[in-house]
Amino acid sequence: MAVQRKISKPLRVSIIILPILIIIGMTSLLLQNHQYNTRERVHSFMDGKREGTSFVFDDITVDIVTRGGDTGSWINGPITDDSNHVLYKESVGTIYEMVVINNSSDVITDWKAIVYIPEDMCVANTWNGDYEYHQNVNSGNENVQSLDLAEYSKYDITLEHFMTASGVMVRLYEGDYFIYHPDVVSGEMPIAPKQQDTDKESSVRIGFIMYIEKKPIDYVADFSKGEIRYHLHTSILKNPFFWVLCVATIIWFSCFLAMIIVKVNLRRLIEQQKRDEKIIEQTMQTIVNFIEAKDPYTKGHSMRVAQYSRLLAESMGFSETECKSFYYIALMHDCGKLYIPDNILTKPGKLTNEEYEIMKKHTSFGEELLRNFTIIEDIGMGALCHHERYDGNGYPNGLAGEDIPVIARLICISDAFDAMNSCRCYRKNLTPDIILNELKNNSGKQFDPIMIDHLLKLIETGVISMSDSEDGK
Repeated sequence: MAVQRKISKPLRVSIIILPILIIIGMTSLLLQNHQYNTRERVHSFMDGKREGTSFVFDDITVDIVTRGGDTGSWINGPITDDSNHVLYKESVGTIYEMVVINNSSDVITDWKAIVYIPEDMCVANTWNGDYEYHQNVNSGNENVQSLDLAEYSKYDITLEHFMTASGVMVRLYEGDYFIYHPDVVSGEMPIAPKQQDTDKESSVRIGFIMYIEKKPIDYVADFSKGEIRYHLHTSILKNPFFWVLCVATIIWFSCFLAMIIVKVNLRRLIEQQKRDEKIIEQTMQTIVNFIEAKDPYTKGHSMRVAQYSRLLAESMGFSETECKSFYYIALMHDCGKLYIPDNILTKPGKLTNEEYEIMKKHTSFGEELLRNFTIIEDIGMGALCHHERYDGNGYPNGLAGEDIPVIARLICISDAFDAMNSCRCYRKNLTPDIILNELKNNSGKQFDPIMIDHLLKLIETGVISMSDSEDGK
């Protein structure tokens, strides 16, 4: 009949703990993802695995080769000034390409390449991104300028250079270097991830023309000294732990929503239970009023017996639900008296044997009256067995000891105590001393001795009080 009023503790704890774990996990994941994306990776060419002209790393490969895989070179005649003074001797010109390949499953961003000049040479043309030249590094008079040699006329060139019929040539010495900044507009940055299940590379290819004095036409410079700097950018969606946290969030939200629904329904059930209990109590009280209308001397008796029975049950450690059930059962213990004639029920003198036999039938009448009242389990046992004695000499079935239902033993003590402690049609109430003696003397005979001990303790502590006057008031 009772409704569980609380959400289970493990569920409530999980509702609190799970979001904390999700927040901690998600925060940690976001921090790790941020650190991964913002960490600059720096590789020296020579630290990579050398495969021909390529420098291979876990995430990236850098290759500096001649265009088309062969020299494709040509001989350039001497460069002279207006006085035919040789500024730059006959040289071999070669187109070089630097290829940057993304080996990872993440996007390469913010990359740049530093290429060191292995020997004296001139750079005559470049394309795509921005070249930042560092000239005369070893001499101590370093000169730095960013140029697009394809559009040299737009610049005031401060670097050491030659003007030729085909354009400008910037001198670079051994130890000088240039920094290549990729062109975003041309699609050189970012570099997309390596495509799965395909041999197609995800790469960027840039080019520059170099002239080197006094070299054969098949000469190729060794650009093996350099550095690549870049960031890797990955999406948090690629991390499986992120999806685990998402699933945990869905589970938490579902549990939280379920808890709210349960609490709302629980509140409704509790309110309905209170209404039902009120209806039951009012129905029982109405029946009790009928009984007490037949016998004015027992007014309030059923209510007091019910209260004493509940207090005894609480003292013995029964649950709240059981105590409430015992209260209702005890409230109806005398309902069978409705079938007893008034002349017997209210007779001031001693009953004859025939009358007493009729009076004893109120127990069976009560059980029969409550037989179909199934909302409270065993409610008929209180009416049927509350006159059974612990020693087996009671009625109607002569039950003894533990065979008597617990509620019947509680009612037996409560009924006898209230009968002695209140006025009846055939006598005044008994004094406290007499009542205590009767309870003690009948412990183990009429009454359950353990329950008697609890009743005496309740009386001693003042939880249950006794009348101290002879009129029961």
